[in-house]
Amino acid sequence: MEKRPCDVSMKPFSRRNRECYISGNPFTHERNLKRHMDMHVIVKHHECDICGKSFTQKSHLEAHMDIHAGVKKYECIICGKTFTAKGSLKRHMDVHVHAGIKKHECTCTICGRAFACKSAFTVHWDTHVGKKNHQCCICGRAFTRKGHLESHIDVHAGIKNHECDICGRAFTRMRHLKQHLDMHGGVKNYKCDICGKACAQKENLKRHMEVHAGIKNHKCDICGRAFAQKIELKRHFDVHAGIKRHECDICGKAFSHKGYLKHHVNMHAGIKSLECDICGKAFNQKQKLRYHVDMHAGIKRFECDICGVAFIQKDELRYHMDLHADIQNYECDICGKAFTRKGTLKHHVDMHADIKNYECDICGKAFTRKGTLKHHVDMHVDQWRRQGGIIGVRYPPFPSSKYPPSYVYFH
Repeated sequence: MEKRPCDVSMKPFSRRNRECYISGNPFTHERNLKRHMDMHVIVKHHECDICGKSFTQKSHLEAHMDIHAGVKKYECIICGKTFTAKGSLKRHMDVHVHAGIKKHECTCTICGRAFACKSAFTVHWDTHVGKKNHQCCICGRAFTRKGHLESHIDVHAGIKNHECDICGRAFTRMRHLKQHLDMHGGVKNYKCDICGKACAQKENLKRHMEVHAGIKNHKCDICGRAFAQKIELKRHFDVHAGIKRHECDICGKAFSHKGYLKHHVNMHAGIKSLECDICGKAFNQKQKLRYHVDMHAGIKRFECDICGVAFIQKDELRYHMDLHADIQNYECDICGKAFTRKGTLKHHVDMHADIKNYECDICGKAFTRKGTLKHHVDMHVDQWRRQGGIIGVRYPPFPSSKYPPSYVYFH
């Protein structure tokens, strides 16, 4: 029987002549040499039906199919990490074996970080040069690492495999779960150098610093208002859409912002944790305290563009603008009279019902409106002055806890 010669060198095979003429590698079997020669001439007979990638050997194709199937047969006996390819496990073992003394050490010339294997170094290098080879087929976003792309695709699919044992909240990435657990433990390692505020996550500190810098990159397409944080813009969109996700369990009132609901619940409980440093008056909302402090300082931030009248609170300016526009949205069901303010309508309805919640502590007379009571008290003050009251002395019948200083002192 005539021996078939080698397809490349045309030399006949024999027991003593199974050697690659290109690389010099010896082989004991003809089929092994043939497979080896296929690699030199780049003959790839075995093609993947899923992605179309071709291989010179059937075993390589089978290993490749394991990647598509997510099969990881090779497990590290030290840390338990699994791999689809034997070579990947071997490179991983080098990290354990040569921990601290890295074999074939690859050092990054930019940041100085060292790696045990060339593939890990290559992935790291791509982060410096901005090379992103792994692109999402859904939204087009690109990543430097394949693992980051896979986590990103899980976001599109709504897959959250990492669940918090404390509150049950799930995350797509393990590092996000770790940051979340730090929040439960009260761990806040990231501190603001400007105001001292501490954050549990580095990303949160970064967003916080943008507030200090006045950076507002997130703009509303409807009204043009800009925000420093994306979550703030999302909440703002809910206002435009009339979406109120946060409902009070006590009265059923709903709010667009979780913080507003918290303040509302504190109102039910009578909790007023924010106190004015000037007069000691307490509030359940930070914004109300700020308006109150502005009142002490005589600051009126909100000015009418039509007549120039300024107001301490934004709501007061809004009601004032309704007067210019002659908008009266609040109508009395009894007499049909309309008002610009809801509070004014309430006082009007109380008048119909003869409800008088504001009582004078001096003479006992009651009124439907707080403003009317104030004018009435001023009348008592004028009478006291005419009868020889001493300026600067507190009027005895006035309980100091019920009236602000301007009502109980005479200047």
